[in-house]
Amino acid sequence: MIKDADAKSIYKLANKSFEHMKDPKKITIQRIFFNHWNDFLKDQEVLRRGLRPIVRKEVERMLRCGTINNGFEIYECPNCHKMHIICYTCKSRFCNSCGMRYAKARAISISKSTLDVDHRHVVFTIDERLRFYFLKNRELLNVLFDAVRDTITYVFGNMYGKNNKIIPGYILTLHTFGRALNWNPHIHCLLTEGGMNDHGDYIKIRYINYESLRKSFMKQLLDRMKEFYNDDPKTLKELKQLTNTIYKEKTNGFYVNAPAMKQKDGKNAVVNYIIRYTGRPVMAQSRILEYDKSKCYVKYYYEDHRTDEYIEVEEHVFEFMKKLIIHIPEEQFKMIRYYGIYATCNHKKKEKVKKKLEAQKNGVSKLLSYRRELIDTFDTDPLLCSCGAYMEFIDFWVPSPFRKGGYLYEDSS
Repeated sequence: MIKDADAKSIYKLANKSFEHMKDPKKITIQRIFFNHWNDFLKDQEVLRRGLRPIVRKEVERMLRCGTINNGFEIYECPNCHKMHIICYTCKSRFCNSCGMRYAKARAISISKSTLDVDHRHVVFTIDERLRFYFLKNRELLNVLFDAVRDTITYVFGNMYGKNNKIIPGYILTLHTFGRALNWNPHIHCLLTEGGMNDHGDYIKIRYINYESLRKSFMKQLLDRMKEFYNDDPKTLKELKQLTNTIYKEKTNGFYVNAPAMKQKDGKNAVVNYIIRYTGRPVMAQSRILEYDKSKCYVKYYYEDHRTDEYIEVEEHVFEFMKKLIIHIPEEQFKMIRYYGIYATCNHKKKEKVKKKLEAQKNGVSKLLSYRRELIDTFDTDPLLCSCGAYMEFIDFWVPSPFRKGGYLYEDSS
């Protein structure tokens, strides 16, 4: 392993090696945070309200992503002895770059554990007036998962009668953000259009009672929220009043969207869903239209899903940053959860599902390697030397846990 003194001597080489990834014209969220993070921490609102510890941790990890300060490996060409540096990524859930790689890898991993059957994408949304409670107390997000789980259990449990139950497979993914970067917790559900009976046979269903889904979800969520605040009389009283109003206004229940997947191949539908919705960054960087470091403003757009209206937003960079960090989940919080016959825990149908997975043709490509990802992303093979030979691994360096921050140099980009 390279010592710190030697690592400093090849700092320039590392930056030069990553010129293809450091396009000064490209606007990235990492660059915006790097340029303003120290000043952002001095903002009066930030000082008054404070930051959750996980926010500092994830942002600082993201700032080091793909830089020499995050550690690196050295490769050398056996032909011309030219050297090349590959910096480590951060693997932060807040990082756009790592988030996309995470989604691709997870798509392949999950698809190997799902049945090659038709699935349906179901979106469970809540009343706008309830969003505040989930922001005030993020433990309520677990309640949201539980409400969706119990809703699906109830609907499928009553589909063919108590003596002929089928258990579906479903994967729940939590999104806390809307297209406008606002706080909007909702659940994306990948649900099998059918389930497994007690004999281990998969039964395809033709009809799902969406009215029952909507009404049951509303009741399950509101009841669980009141139970959650049972020891907080003031909030409970406020919530009960709001609940009564919601029941009067939402006679059809909460909005539950369940469009059918158009793909004919069940497995392809699963992969496409996972890539789009699991591990998805809060905001695609392609939506950023303009950014001015000196004037501290950023301009981006979004499309309103209700009106299909194209909307541009221009705001101070601090406001933009605040909108993003609010969606950083707490440490160890599971944003993706598995239920029914897809549950990873032990259950009586697990062996039967395993046999069906082994019997079906997988056809899923191997996990993308880091090298393959760079080729796909930057159209550059990091290990192909200009002389035509392939480079070989020489050594590596990782930040010392005893050095504050683990930094060698500040990035000048």
